[in-house]
Amino acid sequence: MSTYEVAYQALRARLAGHDLAGLVERSGTRALGPDRIGLRCLGREYVVTYPDGLVLEADGQPAPETEAILLLLYLTESTGRALEGRWVAFEQLSGGAGYVASFRGRVVAPLLRAFGSRPKALVPAAAVLDGEPLELGDASVRLPALPCVPLACMLWGGDEEFPPSANVVFDASVEGYLDAEAVTVLAELATRRLAEAGNLPSGKGEVA
Repeated sequence: MSTYEVAYQALRARLAGHDLAGLVERSGTRALGPDRIGLRCLGREYVVTYPDGLVLEADGQPAPETEAILLLLYLTESTGRALEGRWVAFEQLSGGAGYVASFRGRVVAPLLRAFGSRPKALVPAAAVLDGEPLELGDASVRLPALPCVPLACMLWGGDEEFPPSANVVFDASVEGYLDAEAVTVLAELATRRLAEAGNLPSGKGEVA
């Protein structure tokens, strides 16, 4: 059994230990009858069976394990903490300093590769993921990544002195829902889906 499978099974068991009403209330999700939870993540619908904890995509197919683990973590760790309305950088999160290099490599660098030379493509790509533009940097968007976890992607075009740069920040309430490692996974997924929505590469290589 893979490490992911072990984690998935453990989280399914943990979910069964929570009552459905509490899960839904704390996570901002919705009950689909007595045995299913519906939630939206980065423009896509998912269903989580209860109490079994199987995570399904909208078409009924099993979600990829990494996404399933992320959604079960969100459901079981949600505290219901209210949005604070202020953005914080990843390194400001508890435990973030230990993951900052990974965060920059897995999230910030791909975002910059995908949109750094075409920042105007960010807003329409974000709209596919239910996002909306912000007035930050040279181009920025707010994404409702999970029901109670918004994030913002920002780009600066650079000039003769400074190269283009990017960052992804989070509402300060995020610590009531996900730890730094899970935040990295969520932001990485957001970056990848943004690039897909904009038909732009997020991996190695330059934007054409």
